[in-house]
Amino acid sequence: MKETLHIDSSSIASILGTVGSPLVVISELIKNAIDASADKIRIAYSRELQSITVVDDGLGFSLEDIRQLSQPGFSKKKSNGNLTNAKGSFYTGSKGLGLLSVFSLCNHLTIQTKSDTDGEYLINWSKDDGSYSYEQIVDSQMVRGTIITLNNIFPEVMTLLTSESEVKKLRHISTYLYKHASLPFPEITLSIDGSEPNSLLFTTELKDMLYDVIFNYDSSTETLSFQCFSERFQINSSKIFINSFDTADIELILNKYFNIKETIKTRTNDNISFKELESIEGVPTFEGRLLVYERKTAGKLKDFGAGVNIYANDFALYNYLSEENDWLGLADFSQRKKNTRLRPHNAFGFVNLPYFDESKEQLKISNERADFIQDAVFVKLMYLLKGVVMFMIFNIDIAKYQKPAKGRFVDGDIKSVPETSKGEHLQQEATIHMGETANNPSQNNTSGNKEYPKFSGEGALDEGKKDTDSVIKENDTYQGEPDSQKKEEELVNDEGEEEQEENYEPEVGFKPTHRKRYNLTFTAAEGLLIDKLKNTDDLGNKIYQTIYELSKLNVLYYPYATVCLYRTLIESATQYASRSIGSEYLESALPNSIGNVLNKWSNNPPDSSKEFRSNVGLWRDLIKKRNLLEKLNLYIHNTTPVDVDLILDTWKSMKGYIRECIKS
Repeated sequence: MKETLHIDSSSIASILGTVGSPLVVISELIKNAIDASADKIRIAYSRELQSITVVDDGLGFSLEDIRQLSQPGFSKKKSNGNLTNAKGSFYTGSKGLGLLSVFSLCNHLTIQTKSDTDGEYLINWSKDDGSYSYEQIVDSQMVRGTIITLNNIFPEVMTLLTSESEVKKLRHISTYLYKHASLPFPEITLSIDGSEPNSLLFTTELKDMLYDVIFNYDSSTETLSFQCFSERFQINSSKIFINSFDTADIELILNKYFNIKETIKTRTNDNISFKELESIEGVPTFEGRLLVYERKTAGKLKDFGAGVNIYANDFALYNYLSEENDWLGLADFSQRKKNTRLRPHNAFGFVNLPYFDESKEQLKISNERADFIQDAVFVKLMYLLKGVVMFMIFNIDIAKYQKPAKGRFVDGDIKSVPETSKGEHLQQEATIHMGETANNPSQNNTSGNKEYPKFSGEGALDEGKKDTDSVIKENDTYQGEPDSQKKEEELVNDEGEEEQEENYEPEVGFKPTHRKRYNLTFTAAEGLLIDKLKNTDDLGNKIYQTIYELSKLNVLYYPYATVCLYRTLIESATQYASRSIGSEYLESALPNSIGNVLNKWSNNPPDSSKEFRSNVGLWRDLIKKRNLLEKLNLYIHNTTPVDVDLILDTWKSMKGYIRECIKS
């Protein structure tokens, strides 16, 4: 029997063009097996046969499932309110595109499958035919399950998939390391060229960390819970509930519960004002855990690989699997405070969107499962993760490595108490409702162990972990200098001078309101210079038009268009300056062309001020060391999500370079 695909070749090509990596295909096949309630999944790569085989013991394809293969993009998995498989696990996908994605790796596919309802079938599917055939196997010897074989894999694909870096990413494909004790993960193994199958499910004891941070966001109440534990420091491990997310409100929380008086903002806090986001409507429920280690104490986690990965329904989005993707901006933290331990190679963890139903959520995941659609809801999600959670962790970490200032404690006014029975301690659980009084945390709980929050569908994490024997007394404050000295300072002098009138001190928490622009713009004074480019020549008109278009785009909503214009403006301005000052302009090597301009300016500066010389060094650093152009090219030519913070941050410096190019 032969079934014809109900989709034309151009649509197939369009779908295949969205597949960001071969590993995405392998991930989709694994997820299909898990959705079929498999207990065991075996993956085999053969470079000699140029084939990939995925075998599972799941429910198999029913005859109806086989016929629905002719409708890519259609799936009945989550129809009629059915959101979980036979094991109760939430379905990992619903678009029905996973199987079709295999044709980005090969031209031919065979499926041997057996279900309890319809028996065994053999399916042959060729990419070029636009059709597949299937036949029933009468004398079946196969046990229930499915065998999928991709034939004639492209050689370059096999080379990539068998590389150490891609195999390492495959081990991060699920949240198994963090949630294996509570979720029914199947056994997953990988064999390469007939080698002994190795488990892809990595686990190790999580201990000796500097910080262990648990956070959960509930979209139904728009409330974020935050809890920070430490095996190195005495720290307030209260669970704090937050439902107001402006930076000023988070600073009040840090002051109240961790006694942090002064904060250092992250790049997200600098560039995005929560007031301008208006709300966090549309952000889905998420859960997460961040472990911060000293490199030498990370143990086997170093083999697993550093990084904080993002998952939907416990399966990874490919673009967040690379250790090089510092999407949290940890490298920038050390630029802001050198003694922070929040560095890319020290952080491990995950953010997961549990029970994520793509048909209902406002946040959208791309068809190939590699990333989110970069829209306004995505910006809000990133703000909560980077502008709230990471902002709190960053400042807690900084406080632990600073010497206490005179007259206050930075470690949260923690007072040791006499040792009691083993494990006995006092722990608070407090709720913050900004705008209301926040001085009445709920009653203390006495417990023998740390009370870790429960992730969706799981029990307590790392049970048996012991807290420090300490009491956190929130209302206790450090009194500063001894009373005798204080009284002495208050005494009227012997000459009978009157006591000085008390000085007025403005409100400590006051912050002037301001609106931050999210467009890449120039000042009005700079505009006078730009206006002179109009109707000069084609290059001058191009620069003027690019600046005009760039000024109209909100980078939060049009990040990719902004990146394209940003790079175009840098290139055109460099070409303009090269022509004016006589430096060599290389069509295919923009970084070298910029270097030539900067060398000319260094040797014969148009401005003799120290500030200009400093700016030349800064521009050179942005291009040579921070690889700004490479990052812009990556956003333009690949599926890498745009780091809005990076764009806004670098614009502050690069617009000065563009201005000088135009002046040349």
